Amino acid sequence: MKKILIYNSGGGLGDSIQIIPLILSLKNHYRRSTIFYLGAHPNHFEGKLKEYNINTKTLDLDLKYFGFRWWHLFVTKQRVNQMEIEKFDLIIDLQSKIRNTIILLKIPHNNFYSSTFGFKFCSKKSDYDSKNH
Repeated sequence: MKKILIYNSGGGLGDSIQIIPLILSLKNHYRRSTIFYLGAHPNHFEGKLKEYNINTKTLDLDLKYFGFRWWHLFVTKQRVNQMEIEKFDLIIDLQSKIRNTIILLKIPHNNFYSSTFGFKFCSKKSDYDSKNH
């Protein structure tokens, strides 16, 4: 995995603090990867949480409140292509709104993980029910 995208739709400071263990785990496991961050709000790891050295690159698609407008569906792939990012090896969708997930799926990727609609949008089909793990 060379490019991983984390989508955090809430994107508030508390949401960012909660995903620190996830990011650190990904960085530890995929040491050669670049982790990108996409949210509805600014990347707090480049601002208020900068002192924690959680280095993530912001995927700036120049879309205010990414995923919260249906018209984002029609411009997302084009904006990613303009950034010369061929595709992400993994996209992790940390929310469960179907509209946001459908828009996020427009970003070119190899693997997609999302809890939306009972994990039906995941590229790897599995029984992700917490009772089984």
